[in-house]
Amino acid sequence: MKSLLTKILRHAFVQSFIALIISSYIRLVFVTGNWTFKNAHVIDMYVKQGKPFIASFWHGHLLMVACIWQQKMPAYVLISNHRDGKIISKTMRHFDINTIVGSTNKQGFEAARQILQALKKNSMVAITPDGPRGPREQVSDGILQMAKLAQVDIIPIAYSCKPMKRLRTWDQFRIARPFCKGVFVIGKPIQPSKDIEKLRHDLQHAMDDVVKEADVAI
Repeated sequence: MKSLLTKILRHAFVQSFIALIISSYIRLVFVTGNWTFKNAHVIDMYVKQGKPFIASFWHGHLLMVACIWQQKMPAYVLISNHRDGKIISKTMRHFDINTIVGSTNKQGFEAARQILQALKKNSMVAITPDGPRGPREQVSDGILQMAKLAQVDIIPIAYSCKPMKRLRTWDQFRIARPFCKGVFVIGKPIQPSKDIEKLRHDLQHAMDDVVKEADVAI
């Protein structure tokens, strides 16, 4: 039964159908919910100046972050080369967000090249610093190296809402529910540094802060 389900989920049509359902659910949650944006001017400033940046959010916050992007600047999100990644990619297309497939580790040269290329063209690139497999809410090297190489700022983002369900997955994936009260929090930009450990420390604290702020706000 499991092998049959795996074969079904590999089919492009099935993946597209699932992506349509997910994107429709996200829109339903956003439209019916009472959402507020804290510090939205931070992103607006970068867009108005045509200044590229990396958006950083934990893997568990993936569901609703597409709704925060209502800008004219080209947007990309880094996803894994996996069945789930393909569904996420198709879902992002419904929000006019492009995808870069791969990772930022030593085997992810092509993904890193595409990220740097997108940033050179004054785009936003979204990366989950604890993705795709964790450890949960711990900043990995990939996002730090990209910021250093491209010399662009990292903007931390988080969301929270009530009611909300947290799955028993490694990332404690957050699922917002229709008619919720929710908030998106945009943190203070983190500037790139030659000192990777300093950059890691700064980003980790910034990410922890926006999550706490979002959870407290609702």
